[in-house]
Amino acid sequence: MNTALPKKPTARAIGRRPSGAPSGREAILTVAMPAFARYGYEAVSLRKLAAEADVDAALIARHFGSKSALWMAVVDRLTERQKDYEPQIRALIACSAQRPREALEDFISLFAQISFEMPALPSFLLQEATNPDERLILLNRRVVTPFRRLCLPIIEAAQKAGVIGGTDPALVFSMVITAISVPMVAPTLFLQSESLTATERERVTTAAIQLLVQKAS
Repeated sequence: MNTALPKKPTARAIGRRPSGAPSGREAILTVAMPAFARYGYEAVSLRKLAAEADVDAALIARHFGSKSALWMAVVDRLTERQKDYEPQIRALIACSAQRPREALEDFISLFAQISFEMPALPSFLLQEATNPDERLILLNRRVVTPFRRLCLPIIEAAQKAGVIGGTDPALVFSMVITAISVPMVAPTLFLQSESLTATERERVTTAAIQLLVQKAS
């Protein structure tokens, strides 16, 4: 008869990630933006973030130093992700003079793809927009303004060709972005869907194009 005592499970060393798991810093950033987007900056708890990321709470202080620095790292990550789509946007700009309707429709589809791949992004922006302070100023300068400036030639070419209405390209750009991002933020409310699926993304994209792009005469 085997009387050996069962072995105690080996405790994972604090700060050491399981093999194949993302780094502690990456795990923290992965949960940080959805948390800021859902609860707002003031309500985010670093201790709860650490638990969700499966890291020791001290690791947040080690990597970021403070909640404000973590928020800034999230903004840095957004600017990095934004640059990933820059070649596609520049390709649309290049063809917008000759094919303004196609460029605009493809831009709407691309932004829907961005919102689908980063579902917390629209909520994050809207959450900060409700609290105008230094964070909103920084977010506008680092993320919103550069993206708008990059995309405006597509809107301007579409307006010149009569593909889309409006006289203020920046305002029309905002309306295009809103038409996509608002349903993405709350699919249960606006799409009567429990979750944001690829099918729902296509629904939003199609509806936005039908609403915003004027029919060819």
